[in-house]
Amino acid sequence: MKSQNGSSLIEVMVALFVLAIGMLGVLAMQTRAIQMNQNSAQYSQATTLAADIYEAMLTSPSSPGSYTINFDDAIPAAPACTASTSECSPSQIAAWNKHQWLTNVQNLLPGGEGQIEASGDKEYVISIRFVTGYDEDTDEPVYEQVDLDVRI
Repeated sequence: MKSQNGSSLIEVMVALFVLAIGMLGVLAMQTRAIQMNQNSAQYSQATTLAADIYEAMLTSPSSPGSYTINFDDAIPAAPACTASTSECSPSQIAAWNKHQWLTNVQNLLPGGEGQIEASGDKEYVISIRFVTGYDEDTDEPVYEQVDLDVRI
């Protein structure tokens, strides 16, 4: 019988195959981690935007109803009273705040849309939805939604 020194070619190839499978697993985990990190950033941004409009609603508590808007509504035009020389009514302030908020929602979130609806006496639900991906079968956008229940 002959003594062997070192590894055979088959042993080396099996070891490389096992290493390659392990590296593919690590790559898949890294890809998923990056995707989840991006989703987390989007949820954080949506929550911050919901808090922003809530704070704006608190600045004009006499007219919180003028903040209501649906997902399908167009962004309201900014009122002309935004110039520093003119006075704004509470409803004009609300229109300006909605304009700024919805513009930020659209610009900062993919497919971002905002909605504010009354849910009771001085109670509102601020909702923001955004696209987190696309359905593999239908290629339709997949939406996630953040809701903030507030009381003015």
